[in-house]
Amino acid sequence: MLFWFLLLFAVLQGLLEWLPVSSEGQSVTLLVSFLHVGSQEAISLSLWLHLGTLIAVVLKYYKELFFFIDFRDRSPEVVQWRWFILLTTFGTAITGIPCYLLLSYLGESSVFGEYITLIIGIALLVTAFILYFSRKIEKKGVPIAELSKKRMLVVGLLQGFTIIPGISRSGTTVGGLLFLGVGKEEALKGSFIMSIPAVLGGFTLNLSWSLITHEPVLLFKWWEITLAILVTAIVGFLTIELLLRVAKKYSFAFVCLVLGLIIILFFLLGILL
Repeated sequence: MLFWFLLLFAVLQGLLEWLPVSSEGQSVTLLVSFLHVGSQEAISLSLWLHLGTLIAVVLKYYKELFFFIDFRDRSPEVVQWRWFILLTTFGTAITGIPCYLLLSYLGESSVFGEYITLIIGIALLVTAFILYFSRKIEKKGVPIAELSKKRMLVVGLLQGFTIIPGISRSGTTVGGLLFLGVGKEEALKGSFIMSIPAVLGGFTLNLSWSLITHEPVLLFKWWEITLAILVTAIVGFLTIELLLRVAKKYSFAFVCLVLGLIIILFFLLGILL
């Protein structure tokens, strides 16, 4: 793979990871279709580039994360956020690990996941029109800290299914939180933060499976991978900032509308490719 292909992949990963589309699925499809990169190389690289998006989240929310891990702080809101991270991670493991093992045994296919993501996109469009016509455009929604523990677990269960190729992690988790009544900015923040343990867990699981099956782990030079991870982190951080600004500026209904249209657009692009 030429070096600039690697950097292009890093930019795509940082951009698409936070949009409501499958970052891995879309990046791999684009590289294989237009740049004639081997699918195994693309998938292996995506595994490492997820570390870049993890860095982006940590940089954005390092203050909040410090309070979450400082157990001297027992304020109700912080405690609830700890429950949110714990329960969403637990829920992700419940559904994610079996899905990963099943896919590893049966072989991966993105068709099923892509149609699930399409359903999420259509549901977001329906939500947008309901909010608009019911004059609830300015609805703020409930904060993450007010979610019940059962609903926190449900969001984690949804995230676990996004290990299926084609299902967008961000689209599923943001959409799930919006449907549960969480405000748009809180839904984005919750999706970003709950991705940290999910990415670490997914990376560890993939790496362990590669070592067990004696598959190649690092197909590129260490400095190339390091630079690509940094590029992904920078682009990912800027994308987070952009999405949060959009959420602050525009109405709840408009955010649902845009997210739904993005999902459907990328689904149609996937069919054409």
